[in-house]
Amino acid sequence: MITIYGASDDLVEVDGCKGADEFCTDNWSADLVAPDDSQMSLWCWYTLGGTWAVGIAQTDEDHPLPAWPITITQAPAMNPDNPGYSVLLHIDAPEDVRLTNIKPATEEP
Repeated sequence: MITIYGASDDLVEVDGCKGADEFCTDNWSADLVAPDDSQMSLWCWYTLGGTWAVGIAQTDEDHPLPAWPITITQAPAMNPDNPGYSVLLHIDAPEDVRLTNIKPATEEP
């Protein structure tokens, strides 16, 4: 299961796939790509209202959206008295999916 959500006002958290990491930005995008060439574009951005939003799309018109189950819920708040400020995107993608085309670009090790 791949999870994506925002933290603080400048951190995007991605977990559950090759290339997952913490990304220090308030406007992030990337693609998920499977070995069978199934692909999905992802976005996570900090809104003017002080909350995080997430979205998905086709990578291009030649790649239909994969049939990977997707849910969006409220991300758990770090403080139980605060309802939180980020949604949480869950993607039930194949285990061998990798994160690519990350923007803003990250430094290669």
